[in-house]
Amino acid sequence: MRPGAALLLALALAPGCSSVNDYLHDRAMDAVDMVRVHLIVGNALGAEVQITQWIGLGFMYEEKAWAGGLATRHFGTWDESIRAWGLLIHNWKENVKGLPYYSGSYGWYQRDNQPSAKFYHRDGPIELWTIRASAAVIIGADAEVRLGEIFDFIVGIVGFDPAHDDK
Repeated sequence: MRPGAALLLALALAPGCSSVNDYLHDRAMDAVDMVRVHLIVGNALGAEVQITQWIGLGFMYEEKAWAGGLATRHFGTWDESIRAWGLLIHNWKENVKGLPYYSGSYGWYQRDNQPSAKFYHRDGPIELWTIRASAAVIIGADAEVRLGEIFDFIVGIVGFDPAHDDK
């Protein structure tokens, strides 16, 4: 069997595919989701490395800084204020204007009536598996490799969508 015919047969048999155009669009968008990167200009200072949303080392402070780059499935510009710190346990407090969210706020908290700290985050488990590096002194950059989205892309080839972002 020719490779092209085998590929078309595989696409036709893939579950959850309403059409080849939707399938190809969803795979392309899943590929875009695997990386986020943007530049920062303004009131920004810090450096940090993050391994998943639970663990990080360093700090980032931004106050109404201009940001531009690849966000969730599009290029754009926005203003962001970030308060992030980590010494193993990581916390990221985000406020953006011009986007619904970039990464969303996440981290550990403990209230007076709780026996132990709890972890909170914006989206489902697919968002937890992120590797990030950020650095800024007035001008900076932030880059994320999103391991959960890489998994979503790979299993999306056969029609699964753990991120629930396909058409």
